Amino acid sequence: MREELVAVKVDHPLGSTDEDNPSVVYPINVGYVINDKDLEFKPVTDDQRVYLVGVDVAVDEYSGVLIAVARRRDDSGTVWVVAPENILYTKQQIEEMIYFKEQYYDSFIEMVDEEMWDAYDANENKLGFEVRRSMAKSLPEGVYHIVVMVYTVTKTGKVLTTQRSRNKTNSLKWEVTGGSIISGETPRTGAVRELLEETGIKKSPEDLIELYRYTDDARHCIYYGYLNVCDDEEHVKLQQGETMDYMYMPYEEFIDFIMSERFIPSEQRRFKLHSEHIVKQIKQACMVQ
Repeated sequence: MREELVAVKVDHPLGSTDEDNPSVVYPINVGYVINDKDLEFKPVTDDQRVYLVGVDVAVDEYSGVLIAVARRRDDSGTVWVVAPENILYTKQQIEEMIYFKEQYYDSFIEMVDEEMWDAYDANENKLGFEVRRSMAKSLPEGVYHIVVMVYTVTKTGKVLTTQRSRNKTNSLKWEVTGGSIISGETPRTGAVRELLEETGIKKSPEDLIELYRYTDDARHCIYYGYLNVCDDEEHVKLQQGETMDYMYMPYEEFIDFIMSERFIPSEQRRFKLHSEHIVKQIKQACMVQ
C-alpha cells in the first residue's frame, strides 16, 4: 500500500548532545517537518518536531513514513515518529527509542493509520481477527499473514525487475513486485493492487498465473507467487520511496541475476525452492524455448 512520505530536516543528528542537558547524547536523529504543506496528515504546529527512527547514521535530511505520534498529556506539543519505509516497529520498541526525551513528559504513543491484515492459521484458514502491520515481527504462534510476489514477463521472455529505493531496507537491491495483502483482499486481488501501485501496470486477478504457494513458519508468512504476462515491455511508473529504477532482462540472465548478491535475499530463497516450476511456467506462457 502506498504511504505518504514526510521530509525531515535534522537539527539534532544521531550522536549530538542536548543543549539543555549536555549529558544527554541523541541515540537517534531528531528534527522537524519541511514538507508540511504537501501532507494530508497536518502538523499541530508550524515547527512540527520529529523523531527519526530506524536510521543508524547521522543525516542532514531524510524522507520517511509517519508511523506514530508521541502525544504529551502535560504539554500541548506532539512529536511525530518517522521511519524508513517497510521498517516496522511496535509501540514498545518506539517507546524505548524515544525514552531519552519522553521520560521528561507524561506521554503516550499513538500509531498512525496502520495497514491491517487478516489473520490466518498455517492452513490458510481465517482466524476471525485482524493484525496490525506493526505486529509483523511479533505475531503470536500459529498466526500468519499473506504476502504476494509477482513476476512480470513479456511474451519474448524478458523479466521485469525493479530496484529498491535508498531509504528502504536492502536498499539498492533488485526485486520482483510484492507486498502484503490487506484485510478483505484475496491473494490475487492483493497481487494486482501491488502490481499497479509499484509499477503502474494494470491487470485483472484472473490474468495472473499461480507459480507457487509457500509457508514460512519463521516469518509467519504465507507466500503466493504469480506470473504476469505482457505482450511487450510495458512502461513502468516508479513508486516514489519504493523503487528507483527498473529493467527487463532475458529470463536466462534473470535466473543468474536473482541468485546474485544484487538481488533481495528473501525472494532468492523462494525462487531456489520453486525455480524449476517458475522457469517452466515462463517458457509455457512466452514464446521461448
